[in-house]
Amino acid sequence: MKFLRICAATLAAACLICGCATRPIIVGEVRPPISPEAVRVYRVPPRHFERIAIIDSPAGTSWIFPDRPSMELGISRLREQAAALGANGILLQRVYDVSAGGLAIGVGGFGSSGHSFYGGAGNVGGPLINHRVQAAAIYVR
Repeated sequence: MKFLRICAATLAAACLICGCATRPIIVGEVRPPISPEAVRVYRVPPRHFERIAIIDSPAGTSWIFPDRPSMELGISRLREQAAALGANGILLQRVYDVSAGGLAIGVGGFGSSGHSFYGGAGNVGGPLINHRVQAAAIYVR
């Protein structure tokens, strides 16, 4: 039981460390902050816009069983970052994965019955993968 607690704590620490957002790369004029709800999401460039920054956000972590990244969570965080820069839109650029190492859990045991001894072991392991979303924080005129 103690071993499982240590593994769970290690997994939680890895997710916290690797799930942190990076700082925006400012490429244009920063404006006064606005509400995140006012930030529109664009998949194709609008007609007239100015780039303010390149922003990046985590979109979930998976281990062993690949799951779809939580795009809603990633986009929500991008909207918050863009709003803080005064951008009224985000132009989605790419979704990508970053390896965060790996995690393996193993168990084993043995016993005896009369004159017989028996034992067994098993393990499971796989990579930790952080899914991320990158976008341009833009101001649409």
